[in-house]
Amino acid sequence: MTTRSDCLVPLGWFFAFGMYIVQGCILMKFLDEHTTTRSSLYWIGVGLYLAFAFAVTVVLCISKGYAKTDEEAWIVWIFWFIYIVLYMIAVALIFGLIVHKLDKSETYGPNFLKIMLCTAPALLVLVLQLVISPAYRKDVLSMSVFAALDLFDGIEMLEIVLMQNEIKDFNLDGPVEKAIIAFACISFLVTSLSLALNKLDDSDSVIETRGDSDNPVALWLGLCEILFTNVPFLGLRIYVWDAYGYEASIFIAKNIVSLVVGLVEFCIAYKCCTCE
Repeated sequence: MTTRSDCLVPLGWFFAFGMYIVQGCILMKFLDEHTTTRSSLYWIGVGLYLAFAFAVTVVLCISKGYAKTDEEAWIVWIFWFIYIVLYMIAVALIFGLIVHKLDKSETYGPNFLKIMLCTAPALLVLVLQLVISPAYRKDVLSMSVFAALDLFDGIEMLEIVLMQNEIKDFNLDGPVEKAIIAFACISFLVTSLSLALNKLDDSDSVIETRGDSDNPVALWLGLCEILFTNVPFLGLRIYVWDAYGYEASIFIAKNIVSLVVGLVEFCIAYKCCTCE
């Protein structure tokens, strides 16, 4: 049976918890630095992040091992979803309340914020390697990397908003800015929910149920990913490129590929084509 080093696993958890706590504290510090409520928001946010870290620690101590079955993997998906909700709330507050107050010359500026946002995809890859049985290592790594790319996709959308603080005469219209923030947050949720579509089977492989005609939840979640992530991201990027001259050709190509693949999977599952 595949195992992991007894030395590397504790080290991995040390880095995971360290990244998580640093991210939570610093995201709340952005609110503390740039809002009038200051200490109340900071301590409420930090308290929620620490309470979640404590809950994860308790579950890890009780379980004493990896997730080896699909039922155990559901606990992993639920905890990740709770984390991403906390992350999404922090993103919504920062981008809704203080994003235009950030100055690139300050410590708590746009560049530092981008670094903290990018901690989430790194945490996803690291944590899934730590909590799911080593027998599924290759499949889990592939799955987590693709999910991390989707998270980076949403973060790159938010970077468009941040670039208003760095590029002269680059100012988005209010509705466009709000749409970018809203769809980025929705994409974080959809990506996290999509993780639950992956099933651990008895042959030590991960089976993705997306596109499975026998699983309507998987089909409709795939459709939501198309309608609420790839389509709006593609449309917004093309609009911002055309109207403001802000280029994002790599992620436009990524959205087009994801959109085509998603539509093909959906059409095959629902037998939209009757050709034989």
